[in-house]
Amino acid sequence: MIQPTSLEAYEVIKPTLGYRQSYIYEHIRQHPDCCNHDIAYTIGLEINRITPRVKELRDKGLIICSGHKTDETTNRRVMTWRAI
Repeated sequence: MIQPTSLEAYEVIKPTLGYRQSYIYEHIRQHPDCCNHDIAYTIGLEINRITPRVKELRDKGLIICSGHKTDETTNRRVMTWRAI
């Protein structure tokens, strides 16, 4: 569950986010512990359009690594994300 203070912080920074950043942030918020491939598959975009936005969200401190899992598509260990 997202804390009220986190929602307040997001509302303050939301105007500085681009459309795709906001869309991906909302997806991560609603689907915690997802990886980049999960996001790409669910949203219907190519992975190379997801990865830069995830990095931007990390740099802004809006998402963090919540752990690791094996990606079924690549059979590699990947990071999972969670909104803070």
